[in-house]
Amino acid sequence: MIYYIENKALRAELKEETLELPQDLREKINANFEKMKSTGANIWNGEVMCVSDVGITDRQVDITCKKTDYAHYLYGERIGCPKEYECKNLSAGCLLETSDGYYVVGELDDTTSYPGMLQVTGGGVDKKDITDGHIDILQTIKRETKEEMNIDLDDSSLVKESGICYIYLSNEDEQPGVELFVKAKINLTASQMQEYFESYYKYLQENGLELEFKTLHYFSKDHPVEDLDKLNNPRRYYLKPLMQFDAQRDKKDHEDMEL
Repeated sequence: MIYYIENKALRAELKEETLELPQDLREKINANFEKMKSTGANIWNGEVMCVSDVGITDRQVDITCKKTDYAHYLYGERIGCPKEYECKNLSAGCLLETSDGYYVVGELDDTTSYPGMLQVTGGGVDKKDITDGHIDILQTIKRETKEEMNIDLDDSSLVKESGICYIYLSNEDEQPGVELFVKAKINLTASQMQEYFESYYKYLQENGLELEFKTLHYFSKDHPVEDLDKLNNPRRYYLKPLMQFDAQRDKKDHEDMEL
């Protein structure tokens, strides 16, 4: 479920508590992680924020998290955990829109844990994004967007406007999770963005740096879902409703301005 939260205050906090798991489940989680690593996946078992509570009111969004790890998250997504031990991961990303009206979506590199997966730029919360228990979601998004796309959201020459606009709460039949999204309009056309990304990708390769996306896809705001459905790639659960919701909201805003 997508919610529009641009005008709401956002509070995200991490409790100094680790989600306790039964020993037999932990052993299965660790074995699965080692098996994935043995296939060549470029993964490491870092700390992950597990959402324990979400509250959305007319004025505010409150998110409370406990600690778990990436191995737990991967096991839950690939195999599944009992409901009481689900890893409801907290992550954040940026929905980029080009100046000629295309959404920018990345396809994950073959060296990642989800080869071919379609998603917007983004990722999980890092320790450096947390101060005295307060989680700076915007900092997470800015860092990930810079690392993966070389887009500095604070660069006014490149980014026309941006701000946290959406929160996605997973449905019952999906991998549990909570995702927050910035919507950013960039001063590049789709073709210019592609050229920009190819240059950055080459730089990452030449310097032996981590490759997150191997290619980008561009979906017209006029029919993003139709464009997305032409591809057979796996995609994040949020991707279709996020693009669809944003396109419909922008269309309504445009129609209201013409009245």
